[in-house]
Amino acid sequence: MSTNSLHSSQNLKITLFALPVGMPITTRQLEQLGISRQLVHRYVRSGWLEQLGYGYYLRHGDILTQNGAVTALEFQGVAVHIGGKAALTLHGVAHYLALGKEKLCLYGTSRNSLPAWFIHQFPTEVRGGRLFNEDSELANRLHVKRLDKNDPHSPFVAEPERALLEMLDDVPQKQGIDEAKKIMEPMFTLRFDALQILLEACTKIKVKRLFFHLAEELSLPVLKQLDNSKIDFGALSFYILSKKGNSLVLKHPGKSAIE
Repeated sequence: MSTNSLHSSQNLKITLFALPVGMPITTRQLEQLGISRQLVHRYVRSGWLEQLGYGYYLRHGDILTQNGAVTALEFQGVAVHIGGKAALTLHGVAHYLALGKEKLCLYGTSRNSLPAWFIHQFPTEVRGGRLFNEDSELANRLHVKRLDKNDPHSPFVAEPERALLEMLDDVPQKQGIDEAKKIMEPMFTLRFDALQILLEACTKIKVKRLFFHLAEELSLPVLKQLDNSKIDFGALSFYILSKKGNSLVLKHPGKSAIE
């Protein structure tokens, strides 16, 4: 098959030009378009597709993007969403952070689930733990939506309220508390209904107490709207957050946090 005939192929046109720039094409998508593996191999040999790794291809002349790559993972069945500080950056909350220097945080997988080409292209931290009691299906996770709700090729990203709690889960091992506080400082538009749901579903006492501790220090308005009687903060005893000799005492919020 010649290059010209490949270029005029209707299947190839759909595959090459219907998807967003920067997004790899997956074998699942090719199969859905009725493109056989044999035909895919012809496209690769002819230079129209470049194989990134098993199951993933990049179109000729395309430049891989982080969001496009994450979406490709999702299309291929790797149930991940962008969360934590990476999600806050995408939402413009942590805008002062140097883009390209922060690691991408993906939730809902293990590092072994990520293809080698992805890890090579994008420095990535993965979180496979269960921070919330929720449906594990990507589309049903609490306050995880596509970055652009009108674009089915947009990656799934934690909304700001969830991303904030995900970031606090990394304190102090992977996330400094001072920077976390700076990121929280301008978050005066946090939605209380979203936070109420997330805090009630959160499985970690540390994250819930740390959120209330920092929100109280920053006088975030959302604190007065939350019903903390429905949130499990654990025993009344103090929770000690410590690292490298420094410690932070996290009290049980009780009613005093909202009075």
